[in-house]
Parts: sequence; C-alpha cells; structure tokens
Amino acid sequence: MNIIQLPDGTIQIDDGSKPDGHVEEESTFTYERAEIEQYFIDECEKRSEETGETHFLFDTKLSHLVKRKNILNKEDRRESDLSELLENEAYHIGTEMDFNMMPSRFSYYDTETKLKCRYEKYSFVLDFIKSLGFEASEFNFGPEMEQSYILHLREGETQEKFIIRLQPNLFLKLIHMRDDFNTIYNGFFSKTKIFEAIDKHSGILSKVLIRDAKIKDILS
Repeated sequence: MNIIQLPDGTIQIDDGSKPDGHVEEESTFTYERAEIEQYFIDECEKRSEETGETHFLFDTKLSHLVKRKNILNKEDRRESDLSELLENEAYHIGTEMDFNMMPSRFSYYDTETKLKCRYEKYSFVLDFIKSLGFEASEFNFGPEMEQSYILHLREGETQEKFIIRLQPNLFLKLIHMRDDFNTIYNGFFSKTKIFEAIDKHSGILSKVLIRDAKIKDILS
C-alpha cells in the first residue's frame, strides 16, 4: 500500500485496483509504507464504544505537519517537536476534530465502515446511499471528486427532495430541499446521523422510507 500527499492537500492511498473514474495525479510527498497493526484497530473500536463517537486511524507524520503549521509560538513548537520524537508509530487514533484541521485528509480506518481500503469504504457508503433510493447526478465525474446523489419522493401532489454531496474522504453534506436549500447534516459518513437528520426534517413519505431502511439495515 502506497500513501501519497497530493498537491491539493489530499491523501491518495494506492492499494491495488481502482474504480472507474479514478484520476491519477502527480504526488509531491510519499509516506512510509506500513501495515496496520490489529491493536490499533482494537483500540480505535474501544474508544469509539466508550465515547459513542466515530474514531479514525490517521497518518502520524501528516498530523504533526498540520499541527506545526498551526503553532504560533516557540514554546508550543518545542512541545510539538518533543511529542513528534516520542510518537514513532506510523498511525495514531483521532476523531473528527483531526479532520477539522485538514478537511481534505483521508483516514486509514474508521469505526463507522470498519474498513481499511479507501475504495472499499467508498463503495460501502455508496451502496448505503443508493439503498435509500438516492440516484447519481448526471454531472458526477468519478470518486476523486465531490459527487451528488438526489432522492426525489412523489405521491400525488406531495413531494420531498434530499441531496447528498459526497466527498472522496467520505465527508458529506445532506441537504433538504423545500422552499430553499437547507443543510441538515454535515460531517463524516454516519448511518445513524443520516437516519436522524432525514427523520427530523422529513415529511410522511421519507418517514416511511427511513423506517423501512432501518429495518433492512438491522436485518442485514
């Protein structure tokens, strides 16, 4: 598995076959290759169970780089340098707060999908979105770019419309359209949070849809 930093700040994980629409880009920074130890995943899952939050495995070198860029004084820089010397593991465990410092980054593992391969994770999320009835926009250009998926429910004169804008690193915006655009969820992919957001802002048509989707998800 080869992990590279792209010019736009994103991380590309090259681990074999890629889906249609993949766009190759020139790398500017190559990280060490390392296999993920099981104890990292076990600890990640443990922290997620304790806090109820999604936890991630991030690249330690990139995290130090991001932190250094946000340090304003020498004392904090010395503390950061010392921390970097002590943390010699390839990975570290973090939360969505780590994404806030660099929204375009990727994680190696997350406790929501429980997958390591970037493209398997993307397919997992896409399968879930499509299972709710969302359909791809005709203007989608592949998984290396933001893609939009639309759910348009109609029954007689009753209509409801939702849009999901999915980023390559599995951050997404869920938008409810009524009189205008209203973002009802913005964050890393989460089945529970998507269900809750649609249920909170939905009408009768999407309430039935969410009920059926929850039952299907429990039984699968």
